[in-house]
Amino acid sequence: MRHDAISRADVIDVPIAEIVVGERRRTKLGRLKPLATSIKTNGLIHPILLRGRTLVAGHRRLEACRSLDWKTIPARQVERLNDDQLRAIELDENTQREGLSDYETSKARLAQIRQAEADLKEKARDAELMGNVPKKSKSKRGRPKQSDSKQTVAEETGVSRRERERVERHVELAERYPFMQRSGWRRHHVLDAGDQIDKLPEHDRGPIAALLDQDAIPPAKVVEYLSHAVDMPAAQRRDVIKRAASADDFERRTALTMIAIVPPPVDPGLLALREATRSLERAADSCRSVEFRPRVTTLSHDALRLATEFSAHEKEARTNGSNVRG
Repeated sequence: MRHDAISRADVIDVPIAEIVVGERRRTKLGRLKPLATSIKTNGLIHPILLRGRTLVAGHRRLEACRSLDWKTIPARQVERLNDDQLRAIELDENTQREGLSDYETSKARLAQIRQAEADLKEKARDAELMGNVPKKSKSKRGRPKQSDSKQTVAEETGVSRRERERVERHVELAERYPFMQRSGWRRHHVLDAGDQIDKLPEHDRGPIAALLDQDAIPPAKVVEYLSHAVDMPAAQRRDVIKRAASADDFERRTALTMIAIVPPPVDPGLLALREATRSLERAADSCRSVEFRPRVTTLSHDALRLATEFSAHEKEARTNGSNVRG
């Protein structure tokens, strides 16, 4: 019935500048250029949906047309659909097109739960004003079920209380630690990470999370590294946090290797020494001065021996898994 009502709605051209987007479930629109290219070549096959001048569905199509400098866009008016039907349309479209992230899906579901709570409260108030509140039965014991209770909301939305708690927890964690909203972060990753974070002392949670806020670290690894942080002695964890806050890039990389329990990064001094050794070798080979060539050659050999000793020391430290440098 919903889809029939949409298909029967007239298509009109609406000025893009007049369209109000408002709050959307989708926070990331994905790549618009391929869509814009398709619209430029084939036209807009599916009009966007509006209620009044407020967008119901078609945010990506709207932005793609805007990028093409369109002044108007074909739209269907869906005034007769109620709020629940409009929310369902938006969720269906987002799910079947550019997929919602787990965070966006949980946020949308939480919004539906909150709306159901508000609707039930409003119905209860209306019933009370109309004098239609049912009398308590003497045969029933226990506390009466409130119309806005979690049990009632669960029955109304089909979302169990346990699932509701997980959705609420997911949204709360992802908004507290925004990097958990990124692509690849599934709900179970966020919940597992939250369980580990809760085991940390409160003053360590923010700094440890900030250290792991890196695109290059997969979500599963973040959870693993958080568990390492939980198991660390307090003094070692403080050392990690101190290094992570350093302005020295090497110290920050060392902090990450400590929490990942992998060998420390190669000392930048060794890297520079290796480069200097290669430069000295080239200098000795190319030197034409009878007086200075022997001295340059000796310096080159000394640098090579030093680099060899330094490299052996680094190899031993990495083999032993030491993350502590003097």
